[in-house]
Amino acid sequence: MTNDFPGGPYRPFSENGGAIGFSIFATAPRVLHVDSDHDAALVLAALLVPETQVTHVPTLAAAQELLQAEKFALVVLDPDLPDGDGVDLLADLRAGQHNARVLMYSARHPEQHHAGHAFLPKPWTSPRQLWRTVSDLLGIGPAMPVEPQ
Repeated sequence: MTNDFPGGPYRPFSENGGAIGFSIFATAPRVLHVDSDHDAALVLAALLVPETQVTHVPTLAAAQELLQAEKFALVVLDPDLPDGDGVDLLADLRAGQHNARVLMYSARHPEQHHAGHAFLPKPWTSPRQLWRTVSDLLGIGPAMPVEPQ
């Protein structure tokens, strides 16, 4: 089910992936989160929305399909995917979306030539470290978002 909201469509999170939130800002950077861990996807979306528009997919195949159809400012990637090694996405990104930044967010340390633009160890990264890294990569400001009172 897709609903239209100011700032773009909102597609509820599902087992097949999809948008987890929507941004009230029409120009919010688009983030693709590729991770088979649904809990990590919810945490990342809660941290980044509404400053960004987050779309989550749990498989390599879904990520490849989405990257051919849509543009993203940032790809947050855990390479340990159920249908292959997410590192294979790096070549696709360099070819088709060379302006997209890549954050490797994984329990395994990437090889130097597969590191993307930044690496954070999972699950030892704090929400503050994650926000600071994403905001630096996107150039959206270092301060963590504040919840409305």
